[in-house]
Amino acid sequence: MSVHEEIREQQKKLKGQGVKAHLEYFWEYYKIHTLIAVFVLVLISMLIHDIRNNKPYGFYAIMLNSGMSSAQDTLEQGFVPYAQIDTSKYSCFIDTSASFDLSIITETTIATSQKIMANIAGGDLDVLTADSDIFTYYANQQVFADLRDVLSAEQIAQYEDLFVYVDQSYIDYLNSEAYQDYISTGEFDHSDKYAVMADEYNKNFTTPNTDPSKMENPVPVGIRLTSSEKLAESGAYSMTNSIPVVGVMINTKRPEVALQFLEYLLG
Repeated sequence: MSVHEEIREQQKKLKGQGVKAHLEYFWEYYKIHTLIAVFVLVLISMLIHDIRNNKPYGFYAIMLNSGMSSAQDTLEQGFVPYAQIDTSKYSCFIDTSASFDLSIITETTIATSQKIMANIAGGDLDVLTADSDIFTYYANQQVFADLRDVLSAEQIAQYEDLFVYVDQSYIDYLNSEAYQDYISTGEFDHSDKYAVMADEYNKNFTTPNTDPSKMENPVPVGIRLTSSEKLAESGAYSMTNSIPVVGVMINTKRPEVALQFLEYLLG
């Protein structure tokens, strides 16, 4: 007996048996097909939902090594009304889940680094917050804006004691042919303090000097969040021993909103 003949035979038996019998028959013979169909419909619904909610960024920040992924909702819910971001048109994304450890190079470390650099290169990222060592690592890649170009004279006077600096002369060395030769050969000029600093960092991850009084050309690029009430309320960085530092990306497309986020965190 063919499948079609069997189905017809079963339908004859079900004649007059009522709705329940028909449902039981349907479930017995078509449950696999039904489950697949439901799964496909759910998948399509999720895809449509994602497409509808794929809004351009109204603000995008990453808080590296915050130790509290749940802080994202608290910070977003507080900052959206503060910055008056229209969430019907734009998204506000404050990623507090990302982690990055220079001392342990893993697939996660590499993936996180690539993601951050891709977002910076694309101009999507507005603000980066990180523990001081990681912040300095990115600062020496010249990804942060000079705060003297971002803040008002009044704000500079207010936050100057919290500034974190990089030495532009050191960054210039990192961009020089001499440093490229060092990367290729491992050889460097031991009388050049910046060459020595770079070698120490690459071998031991020793944080370069951050004291502006000892720099040739200090540039303020970050602000230490020593007593941010907003961070405390969210729980971000509450489990770490390092003071987080926040900076504005040098190529942000939304400098006004980035500045608002600094003001929001600093109170």
